[in-house]
Amino acid sequence: MSYSAMSRRAFIAGAGAALIAAGAANADPLGQDEQWVANFQEARLLAADGSAIAGLPLFSRMRTMRELSNGLIQVWVPRFDLVGRVRADSVGPVAIPSQADLDGELEDGPTILDSIGMPGRIVGSGNVRTWPMSTGDSLLRTLGHNAPVRVVHTVAGEDSGEWYRVNWLDPASYEPIGLGYVHNSVVRLPRLRYTRAVADRADDAPNHFEADLREPALITAFEGGAPVWSTLTLKGTVTKSTPLGYHRVLWRVANETMTSERVYPPIPRDAPGGYYLTGVLWTQYFTSDGASIHYNYWSSNWGYAGSHGCLGIGYNEAHFAWTWAGVGTPVYVFA
Repeated sequence: MSYSAMSRRAFIAGAGAALIAAGAANADPLGQDEQWVANFQEARLLAADGSAIAGLPLFSRMRTMRELSNGLIQVWVPRFDLVGRVRADSVGPVAIPSQADLDGELEDGPTILDSIGMPGRIVGSGNVRTWPMSTGDSLLRTLGHNAPVRVVHTVAGEDSGEWYRVNWLDPASYEPIGLGYVHNSVVRLPRLRYTRAVADRADDAPNHFEADLREPALITAFEGGAPVWSTLTLKGTVTKSTPLGYHRVLWRVANETMTSERVYPPIPRDAPGGYYLTGVLWTQYFTSDGASIHYNYWSSNWGYAGSHGCLGIGYNEAHFAWTWAGVGTPVYVFA
């Protein structure tokens, strides 16, 4: 899916939206000629590369799609609306389920405390688990700093704490890869607290960025008032801070050289505080004195101070922001 084709509805729809379509296209859950199986032991739903994408509770119903040559079966799992692979020796045949049977499985999970439906990022690292509890056998995988996730629900954990049910996302396409639970302490979500002090909002563009400088700093893209994408971002230092307030993208440069010799007052590139950086991609300036959103390849301290006032983000993130926005897109910066 191209960035320009990604709609708000497609991104913030229910868990595993991109994979639901694949399952629905290949599986009629009420068809009379379908073959169904269930796992008689705890199992993992696997991706094509063998990595785990979800934990399967006992007796999860699955519709078989095809047998594979390596001892695996491709299945559609209505409990999660995901298509994946399971070991053939971990499942056995079951009767074709009714719609009531499938609906019952959807309700069989941890207590949902709240619906979230927002894009977030992992801070530090985050263990994705098959169930909201911190035990070794529940671990699916560990996501690194700034890994993209979409938080579906807040749920009650076994430790009485709050956990998030999340899709973890492909870092380039932002399509869902898998489903699991992470503790809420390792996810940064948009705060949704910025309000313009302007009465006449009739000229507002439907899309806008909000940059929240509270650490770890986060920039979020909004469509129709809803957050559709976010990423941790570098921000300015105490002496060269990112300017707060309401701005708009003024001009854009796809590939440029940034040098301190062009700022005011100019600083020689080899002097203290000087710089000369080639190949800076997808720069979107939102102030006349050079504050911008751009690809930052020389630092990956995402979420914290380290720029001369710009919002520096990763390669995939900068490409998304460039393709999604344009000249005139509002940029709200707050702390």
